Amino acid sequence: MAENEKMFPVKIITPDRVFYTGEAEMVEFNSTSGQLGVYKNHIPLTTVLAPGAVIVHEAGGEKIAAVHAGFAECCQMQ
Repeated sequence: MAENEKMFPVKIITPDRVFYTGEAEMVEFNSTSGQLGVYKNHIPLTTVLAPGAVIVHEAGGEKIAAVHAGFAECCQMQ
């Protein structure tokens, strides 16, 4: 499978701004149910975030950000 076929759009939004917009192969974060890794075509999911790191795996490396609270929504983008 070609590298670009693994990529999917990611948007991280904070209360005051759009923190990150880009393409990722995987996003990792902690939820109240445990650690999650999201790939392209993940099932729809809404979950409460737990404190920890959000790691966005991009084509050229990783972006890491600290999260204290919030929620994550995974949905199919058309």
